[in-house]
Amino acid sequence: MAFEWDDDKARANIEKHGVSFDEAATVFRDPLYLIFADPDHSVEEARFVILGESSKRRLLIVSYTQ
Repeated sequence: MAFEWDDDKARANIEKHGVSFDEAATVFRDPLYLIFADPDHSVEEARFVILGESSKRRLLIVSYTQ
């Protein structure tokens, strides 16, 4: 799976949440992850939320689009 993101937003995420997008992407490798649709937060594109353990063993909630 390939990921792409805005570099400025990635830096802001580290400052705001203490989590890099590189680490956040590792939740997709958690065999027990849970994914939920999030239609309330996006009108123009399908948005989802994944809950999973990162490679640093932190439980993360990550919002993403496809």
